[in-house]
Amino acid sequence: MADATDIAHLLRRTEFVARAARVAELAPLSIDAAVDDVLDFTANANPQVPADLQVHDAANSSAQMLATFNWWLDSMATRPRPFQEKMTLFWHGHFTTEWDMVGRTDHMTHQNQLYRTSALGNYLTLAQQMSIEPAMLLYLSNAVNVKAAPNQNFARELMELFLLGVGNYTEDDVAAASRAWTGHNYNTTTHVYEFRATKHDTGTKTFFGTTKNWDGPDIINEILRDNVAKRLVAARFIARKLWTFLAYPGPADNIVNDLGDVLIANNMELRPLVRALLLRPEFYTPAAKQGLVRTPTEWATALLAGSALTSSAVSVYNYAEGMGQTVFNPPNVAGWKNNSYWLTTSAASGRATLAKRVAALMRANGGYDNLYALAPGDAVDFVAAAFSIAPLADSTRAALAAAFAAERAATPTTTSKTSVTNLLTMVMLTGELNVG
Repeated sequence: MADATDIAHLLRRTEFVARAARVAELAPLSIDAAVDDVLDFTANANPQVPADLQVHDAANSSAQMLATFNWWLDSMATRPRPFQEKMTLFWHGHFTTEWDMVGRTDHMTHQNQLYRTSALGNYLTLAQQMSIEPAMLLYLSNAVNVKAAPNQNFARELMELFLLGVGNYTEDDVAAASRAWTGHNYNTTTHVYEFRATKHDTGTKTFFGTTKNWDGPDIINEILRDNVAKRLVAARFIARKLWTFLAYPGPADNIVNDLGDVLIANNMELRPLVRALLLRPEFYTPAAKQGLVRTPTEWATALLAGSALTSSAVSVYNYAEGMGQTVFNPPNVAGWKNNSYWLTTSAASGRATLAKRVAALMRANGGYDNLYALAPGDAVDFVAAAFSIAPLADSTRAALAAAFAAERAATPTTTSKTSVTNLLTMVMLTGELNVG
């Protein structure tokens, strides 16, 4: 039988929140069985992007973007096995593109669906598929990469940010890779990937010391399959990034090396890698349990789950930029950073503003009026349970109870119940809800 606090931690990192029902469901299991349950997406029944968001409506593109944003956040908050959406979010931040630059709903949602269906699939296959996604072709300029004027944008980011990391390739390798990818373009009439043989450089190119007529997909195969040394670097590179996303930054080399070995031993299948990561004893240490500040998207998802509100009802999109993260529009090709990246005055202010909005909606039509009659500590516990962060630290619980009691005493009427609204807001801004 697993420790309930370990189960809660596992769920916070994989399913956005540790819902009481899920904790109760998994607590009787071993940690191995609990991890397998989290990784089993069968209950999600092959989710698809809504049909009206799979086509581009040029006259209503802004409305489509908003609808897609809301649909995805609602999916994160309500999916039976939310880890599928959590991994979609990871790939969105890793193999990233920007809606504002791509400019087409169909391309952005098609890419989003690829990351969903391939969330725990084969890494080599995913990398090959993402390379010819129309969104990626447009975002990193391979749409116009031709032999007469090779464009290095995609080739460089493929190695620097996507597969290998700085220091594991040379400028000559970038030049060769960019030539290899010429002709793998985009048809501006049909709006699909198109290989143009007349635009492809068929000359010999030297990549990682091997001279031959390299083609674009060969570059990914060389890194993730054929070149033993580069494959190891790539495996450790993605293992480190996954650990940083799910556990904490700065993992020890032995953790990264072990997880990289798991990926290689399983022919670049991601599920065994993620399973091994979630079973590492280091994943359940205090350093891991207290090691990550929730991103604005993860935090907003927790608010939606706790309040049972929709993203549209809350208008999360309107607050996203103020918090520092708008999904589908990362700041650059490197995606979003973590931890201290979110610890700014403006970002904290943005979260407070959204928390006030959620609290006001929760209070509509007398919602949570029952708190006014409860003892202060019981009121705090009630709200903490609603947001799946019970039990709170003793110091947090005591501070919230004291503030609630003092404010209630200052406005002791049955019609002036701002103390309840403020308690809801304060709980949403606790460390327990902002640090997963």
